[in-house]
Amino acid sequence: MLRTENDLTQTELARQLGIAQTTVAAYERSHNPNIYSLIAYADFFECTLDYLAGREEAPLPYALSPQERELIQAFRSLKPSVKKFAFEQLKLLSESEINQ
Repeated sequence: MLRTENDLTQTELARQLGIAQTTVAAYERSHNPNIYSLIAYADFFECTLDYLAGREEAPLPYALSPQERELIQAFRSLKPSVKKFAFEQLKLLSESEINQ
């Protein structure tokens, strides 16, 4: 399901994961992948192992949006003193009436 939702062929996914296309096909026919393959799939599709096993509804309950990722990346690039200021400003903004 994840492969098709991401518009990937079995060959494209296999190339990305460094495995054979026949291995991808076998997994899709209900052959049980080993733990290392499951981890590779979870990393590639940015989901949890529980999601792959059908134990969770959402692929990654704590997943960040692209905007959140960009904000974190920008924050990490700041000098420590600027980080402190930015964090304090963000706290004030989140507590303000503007955000209500």
